[in-house]
Amino acid sequence: MSGSSNDPATLRRRQTIVGCVVAISGGTSTRWLPDAPVLVLSLIATAAIVLMFATPAARVRVILAGSVLAATVVRLPELRVEEIVEGLVYGLLTALVLAAPLTTRRAVSQRREFHRRGWELAAIESRRRASQTREVLQRERMSLAAEMHDGLGHSLTLIAVRLGQLSLTPTLPDTDRAEVSGIRTIAADAADQLGLAVRLLRQSEDPAAGWSSPSIDEAVTGARQAEMHVETHIAADLSDRLSDEALNTVARVVQEGLTNASKHAPGQPVTVRIEVEGDIVTAIVCNPRDKEASSAHPLDGGFGLHGLRHRAAMLGGALTVHQMPTEFALTLTLPAHARPSADSAAPDGDIVAAEDDAAILRSRATRAAIAVPTAILGALVFIAVAYFVLANTLSVMTTAQFADISVGDTQETVERSLPALEMLDPPRDEFPPRPDETCHYYEAEISFFERVDVHVVCFASDQVSRIGTVPAP
Repeated sequence: MSGSSNDPATLRRRQTIVGCVVAISGGTSTRWLPDAPVLVLSLIATAAIVLMFATPAARVRVILAGSVLAATVVRLPELRVEEIVEGLVYGLLTALVLAAPLTTRRAVSQRREFHRRGWELAAIESRRRASQTREVLQRERMSLAAEMHDGLGHSLTLIAVRLGQLSLTPTLPDTDRAEVSGIRTIAADAADQLGLAVRLLRQSEDPAAGWSSPSIDEAVTGARQAEMHVETHIAADLSDRLSDEALNTVARVVQEGLTNASKHAPGQPVTVRIEVEGDIVTAIVCNPRDKEASSAHPLDGGFGLHGLRHRAAMLGGALTVHQMPTEFALTLTLPAHARPSADSAAPDGDIVAAEDDAAILRSRATRAAIAVPTAILGALVFIAVAYFVLANTLSVMTTAQFADISVGDTQETVERSLPALEMLDPPRDEFPPRPDETCHYYEAEISFFERVDVHVVCFASDQVSRIGTVPAP
């Protein structure tokens, strides 16, 4: 039972019924507007407030029709054109007062709903893109794992085996044997690390899970153990000031810079400088440049540098390579709290359709908030102009018709020959009715903007009591 009462269609139907009753009450009250204007206007204002807050989902067309019909029907017992036109005008004015707040609230509600729906769609789109990114990364990891296992893994294993065999050669001096054993250990460790990387790439959605991130201190210590001269200027508490992704990338750049220096500038000192200013971290690894070595081995096109550039770009930073005549430097700049961002993808059809539907609803509500009051005002102008034309056309009594009327004629007989309408703005001051008389005023010919001769017929005691003509001014 509660489910049906909360159904949008049922709720709208109930609110429409309530709104129609309120609109009919407001339209009916206009019958007494000339006698009690304050009371009637207060009632109409109250009806507008009730409609705006109690029936936001009501059908506006039904409410407008109810107020106009009520204001017109309540005057029908008079059966006079003037009364009917007056009812239409008052009904349209009442509809304008009732509909304007309601359509405005509906437009505001639709805008709010549009924004809420936009955030929902954004969340859906974000989840969809994240899912797509995970699928693409998974495929790439599987492909990379296969290449690493079949190619590099076999090569490292073969190197370790050959070195092991070499270390067992009887003719090998003890010094060389120890050196070969150390190299074999390094190769075996590298093969183990590669095996761990392959397993993580194949099994884990997070390729960093279970993998020890590089450490700046470990990279520097390893370089110094390899008899490299490394000078460091590193800001304190980097782990607290940088995000994990930013710290990992800085460590990779330091590792790459030290590795390149050991390969292309052996024996040269290396300076590592890491600074954090505001929300930006800057890491610089530089070393003197050996012209002959650097020309034989250019560094700008290395695969490691390309990968680091891509990683820096994903985090909103940049990696630049400076190859000066006497110095080589890597410079990394990153946001201190950088997080990776996925590339944008085109939204799918369902999301586009939902966005279009929300935009259509919002557009309709906005158009209704503008169109309904405009249509009512247009109807008022049309009725006013049409009534002005009809009143001037149908309130004409020619001189010949007026001459057929005499004092003493019965009212019933004379009224049959009178025009359908009286003139607008009759000259009552110039020919005022007596206390016991009812006077009717008709122009001698059609005149829209200048008054011509006006014929006056007055009744008292069911007969013509006076007739007269008010000359044109």
